[in-house]
Amino acid sequence: MAAGVVMFSSVLVLLTAFERLSGLGSLDTRNGVEDILAEPAIDRLGLDFDGAMQILYVSGVIAALCATATAILGWFVLKPDTSARRAISILAVPLFVTGLTAGGFAASFVAAGAAMLWMQPAREWFATGMWTPPPPPASAAAEATRRTPWTAPPPPSGGAPGARPGTQAFQQPQPTRQPPASHPAHAPAGHQLHDRPRAMVAAFVLTVLTAGGVLVASVLSLAVVGLSPDLIMAELERQQPEIVAEGLTTDQLRLSTYVSASVAIVWCSVALAFAGFAMARRAWARRGLMITAAFSAGACLLVALSAPFLIIPAVAAMATVACLGRTEVRRWFAPVPR
Repeated sequence: MAAGVVMFSSVLVLLTAFERLSGLGSLDTRNGVEDILAEPAIDRLGLDFDGAMQILYVSGVIAALCATATAILGWFVLKPDTSARRAISILAVPLFVTGLTAGGFAASFVAAGAAMLWMQPAREWFATGMWTPPPPPASAAAEATRRTPWTAPPPPSGGAPGARPGTQAFQQPQPTRQPPASHPAHAPAGHQLHDRPRAMVAAFVLTVLTAGGVLVASVLSLAVVGLSPDLIMAELERQQPEIVAEGLTTDQLRLSTYVSASVAIVWCSVALAFAGFAMARRAWARRGLMITAAFSAGACLLVALSAPFLIIPAVAAMATVACLGRTEVRRWFAPVPR
């Protein structure tokens, strides 16, 4: 899962960096840089327009190169290759720094994936080529012991006590306890806990990438609106002048951003919590994640007419619902019969 996060996020950073580099000469980018340089906090740094454009260009090139390398190294991590893990960890630092201006929030997911490669059970897997699953719960071990068939122990080789020499004592055949016919045979619960279906892992990764990305973007929007509302207003006037012409004020923009971002933060946090509990094999979390993803897909498709980029989270949410509805996932969440 960590390798998948690194590779997928690296591709996103690479695409975003190419888009930023190709649009450096556009009028919108130049106007945006001039507005940022006019901010009081940035103006004290003494940075001119040419220097800012050079920083954007260099950071974009570094982000693209690092993202290309981490995307390739993420495949070699699956071998496992310890040198690839070290290289990803080193490249994640400049990628995270340059990704703040060139790669968007996806660069932070590359750093998170690199950190996961140094945690258990990945650390043990890189060291020994295997991993030790945690012991099953006491209730699962007791259930597996109770369902194990048993037979009576064999009689002693000398026969029963008191038997005459050369004679064999008669032994009553002992019944063999078998599981009830109405209950199908199941693997021990301890093994089922570790054999997560790939569809469940895919649903978890999709939720972390999409909900986590929207969560980070919402927090950043709150910070930007709180610190520089005039900058957001100027950008909105360039992109959608008809909204500003209708009388939208800075206070209205701040209030609408606060409300929408707060709702998005709460919604994404709930989805991430459902995803975490679903990975821990909680059936109620699976149902909650399916409902959350379904509503997210519908809302994104409704708003996608005015914001086409929302098609990406809509497709991810629909894929999450499809993964959680697969037969192997439903069987994995089914309770063990008693």
